[in-house]
Amino acid sequence: MKRNGFSRLDLVLLGGILLWAAWLRFTHLDHAELLWDQAEISKWALNMAQRREITWIGPWSSTRLDTFPGAIWLLAIPYALSTSPVFVTGFVALINLGAVAACYPIVRCWFGRTAAWIATLLFAVAPWAVIYSRKIWHTELLAPFVPFYVVTGWYAFVRGRRWAVLAHSLALAGLIQIHFAALVFVPLTVLWGLIFSKRLCWRMVPLGVLLAALTFLPYFIHDAQAEWRNVRLFAQIMQQPAVISSDALRGTWIMTTGQNLSLLTGPDRYPDFVAATLNLRWLFPLIGGAAVVAALLAVGRALRQARTGLDDETAAILMVTTWWITPALFLTCYLTRIVAPHYFTTILPAPFILAGWLIWRLISWAKQAPGQVARVAQGVLVALVVGLVGAQTYETISVLRFVITHDTPWGYGTPMAYEIQAVQTATRLCREMGDGEVILLSEGDDPRIFEMPAAADVLMYESDVPHRAVDIRTALVLPSGPAVYWATYPMAPGEDLLAAFAPEVVEARIPLREGVRSFRFYRWPGGAADVPFMPPPPGGVRRWANGVELLGYALEGDVAAGEQVRWTLVWRVTRISTADGHYHWFNHLVDEQGRMRAQKDGPSFLPTYWRVGDVVFNWFELEIPPDAPAGDYRMRVGMYTYPALEGVPLLAEDGTSPWEWVEIQLPSRE
Repeated sequence: MKRNGFSRLDLVLLGGILLWAAWLRFTHLDHAELLWDQAEISKWALNMAQRREITWIGPWSSTRLDTFPGAIWLLAIPYALSTSPVFVTGFVALINLGAVAACYPIVRCWFGRTAAWIATLLFAVAPWAVIYSRKIWHTELLAPFVPFYVVTGWYAFVRGRRWAVLAHSLALAGLIQIHFAALVFVPLTVLWGLIFSKRLCWRMVPLGVLLAALTFLPYFIHDAQAEWRNVRLFAQIMQQPAVISSDALRGTWIMTTGQNLSLLTGPDRYPDFVAATLNLRWLFPLIGGAAVVAALLAVGRALRQARTGLDDETAAILMVTTWWITPALFLTCYLTRIVAPHYFTTILPAPFILAGWLIWRLISWAKQAPGQVARVAQGVLVALVVGLVGAQTYETISVLRFVITHDTPWGYGTPMAYEIQAVQTATRLCREMGDGEVILLSEGDDPRIFEMPAAADVLMYESDVPHRAVDIRTALVLPSGPAVYWATYPMAPGEDLLAAFAPEVVEARIPLREGVRSFRFYRWPGGAADVPFMPPPPGGVRRWANGVELLGYALEGDVAAGEQVRWTLVWRVTRISTADGHYHWFNHLVDEQGRMRAQKDGPSFLPTYWRVGDVVFNWFELEIPPDAPAGDYRMRVGMYTYPALEGVPLLAEDGTSPWEWVEIQLPSRE
């Protein structure tokens, strides 16, 4: 253990490394992603920070379990200062920069200055460490707090400090509160307890466990009030067959070496990225190789000293080794659907500490060689470190520049800068009209499920201009008042239909990366929507019990065997819906004998977004089977709730509900 204090040189070295790391993490923060996960966690944190909506649970995880609220509470801090997701992304980058800063003194105290600056440099420029420092996400909040967990573990297990047992227990609980991925630290803590059992103050362990358990009490009280939803779901998950996979080892290797950046560019654009950059990637496995060799040496040292007791250096490097490999081993057998690379931010910066320790040891051994050999060996090792740091810096800068400037539909999402510009444009167009709302034309309309509606909820959180979304793949809404449409989805038939009612503001169009796609804007003045090309249903306008009025319909294509037809319904909202779920249409094509020959069900329009006077178009594609007979056909049209699958009554003029559907005679094919 290196006990000598920090010198001015240490501060200079650390300051230089931090400037380097900050440059990589803070450059072009407005081009960070705001995908559904980031938007959802942001909304929870915004509601806590701005509306004082205290929560003891977090959003659903991929397992459908409610997450613990640690990430929400943490992100509420910057969101209390600003509602800008760019500002909060900067907060995430800042605390991750703190993890880089913490790496230096820890390694400096364990192994000395040389190992410290090597480990910290490698951590500062590691591509995935940088990338996962620039995103609002649960797992991106782990690395800044892992050093505290490790340091308290050192003092608890190696130094035998009683206070550290309590601190370590709380650190472990805090990490798990941030994300389930930190559960890998539970077996790691147990393993450290077994390795250093003679040094650990076992009398403090029950108290530490109790304190850690108390931090989860609000979560489980909430779960009890929800009829133990999470406990029951967890029990179901535990009954699933376990999957043994190398995904965890692969994720650990990716995080260590900085390889597989195709996950960021998308597999379709990765060849373009490779062609546009220098190939220095062959150097990257050297970091992983150094970590593996260091881990093997650490285990060997520990075995040799097992009888006499581990010295401080061996104890420290063994802790780092187990810290690096335990997540991979623990997640090699898993019950969830997928083990993704971002789960392994928990290992940072362990592999770089291992590499720094090995290179420092090699330099120390090289000094013992005779004259010229020692100088050459040390020079080679220094050149190797410089080469690795330079190569990874170049790769990190290159991949960030590539995804910012190139369309990556299967990789990096649309940078926030474009979405912020679009919000500003839509807001300006609304104000030029004197009033109105913003309507997103997007893939999906429910912000609880779909990305762009969720992102708009965050970007327009404090806007005085109301907004809502419509799934332009299946629907279009024309409100009674003025509106600006923000088209975020590639051109679709629904947008073509909109163009018949509202002109595009061509000069407002915002080209996205490479101009492959764009954000487009339309102005709707409001008023009654004239749809003369759609005849009314039999008996005139028909009303359902939920306030929907069917105004008309349209059929495109021939109702004949083997054909596809497009069926369009146009309806009006007569009252605000209080439904928490959805309303779906059913469309049953029946022949002369009343036998159903084709069917297409689909969502109407998210009830949360219904406004009185809205005129909504829904369209459906029906495939007519090849064996369908010739003759007259009718379309049965009705509504039901989803997911409850309860029919919505069709009302008569006297308010009774004798029918389940309206039947429309289709024109015969000549």
